[in-house]
Amino acid sequence: MTIAEILHQAKAELSARELDLNIAEIIIETRLGLTRSELWMSTSQELSLSEKAQFDSDFARYINGEPVQYILEVAPFYGRDFYVTPSVLIPRPETEELVYAAEKVIENNPNHVHRVLDVCTGSGIIPITLKAIFPSLDVSGSDISTEALEVAEENKKRLQTNVRLIHSDLVDFFQEKGEKFDLILANPPYIADHERAEMSDYVLDHEPDLALFAPNNGLAIYEQLIMNLPGLVDNIFWIGMEIGYTQGESVKKLFEKSFPQAEIIIQQDINGKDRIVICRKGLI
Repeated sequence: MTIAEILHQAKAELSARELDLNIAEIIIETRLGLTRSELWMSTSQELSLSEKAQFDSDFARYINGEPVQYILEVAPFYGRDFYVTPSVLIPRPETEELVYAAEKVIENNPNHVHRVLDVCTGSGIIPITLKAIFPSLDVSGSDISTEALEVAEENKKRLQTNVRLIHSDLVDFFQEKGEKFDLILANPPYIADHERAEMSDYVLDHEPDLALFAPNNGLAIYEQLIMNLPGLVDNIFWIGMEIGYTQGESVKKLFEKSFPQAEIIIQQDINGKDRIVICRKGLI
């Protein structure tokens, strides 16, 4: 069968099931190492028996509810492809907005931002992206999950970025070492357990609970983390955290308690929902 014939059949099934019509193209172009334009110039090409068998296997897994990013072990983030497995979350567009905010701060303060830390780093998308953009920075990422850190190490190697990856319960390691940072980011678990009922099986069945859920209505990690951050910064700093869209005021109050002299801002995402809480002093 030609690529065109395979895509035609696949789209008919995807349409009948009301699934993403782009999935078949994504599978083929990823497995064959083609760009989207190269794929469309190759539609008359026939897949080999092994290539067709691989497509059938991938497509069946997707139809049965498995995320295509885990099937292909790749997910795009901020213009780069990252290795992902079920040990880590699939990167979300909202997290790109956190990276963008940090990128602008670094650009605006080249003489003041040298040491960057990403807490709950997962697959390493945040520190690796920032290190790739700003190679001279000293960038670290930490996570409590050794499985997640293995994925981050693979991404570090594939994207050739010298990021320091540390196994730590939040910032315990850095507190013990007396380390300080100019810029700190975090995208911690923030979903309340009672929200499971509103979530899709697509997420619940495949993505790691450890990276999704937190006690106390999803605020427990913020409470523990923010309480310990004052000792990790000097007098000039910028801290940015991704939040659930209902958590802005609660997380802001936690920052106000730990950083009474700092400016606290709730920033909305592209959809107009509260998404990032920024705590800053001296850096804009």
